[in-house]
Amino acid sequence: MAKKEAVTESKKTPEEQNQELRSLIAQIEALRAEVALVNQSIAALQSTQATLATMKELGKGKAMLIPVGSIVQVQAKVEDVEQVVIDIGGNLSVELPYQEALEYLNKQLAGLRDQRRLLEEAIAALYARAEDLLGEVRGESK
Repeated sequence: MAKKEAVTESKKTPEEQNQELRSLIAQIEALRAEVALVNQSIAALQSTQATLATMKELGKGKAMLIPVGSIVQVQAKVEDVEQVVIDIGGNLSVELPYQEALEYLNKQLAGLRDQRRLLEEAIAALYARAEDLLGEVRGESK
């Protein structure tokens, strides 16, 4: 009989289970928001890669419209795409040859995809815990 009482004491009350479930849901939502931010960063880098590729294809001297704000563009001619200036963070920029710039962007993309994968794995683990907790709650209410 002492064993049964010990087991009962280690179980969480319905209120504690509900609180844990709310906490899990909040964590899942926070991680989803992080995934959305990572996805935005991935999309921005992919757009940058596509723009660089298009500029290189067009070649020197071709006129194009360059956005300088959300509703303003100016016409400009690109003279050289062989050197690319990349923001490396901390208000620092570095000039790289075109190919090295692409490699840098690819490394950044790989890092973001890894980060997204880890976030998605964490979300899956939290979902699994939430499902287990719901199973416990349903098992007790029967």
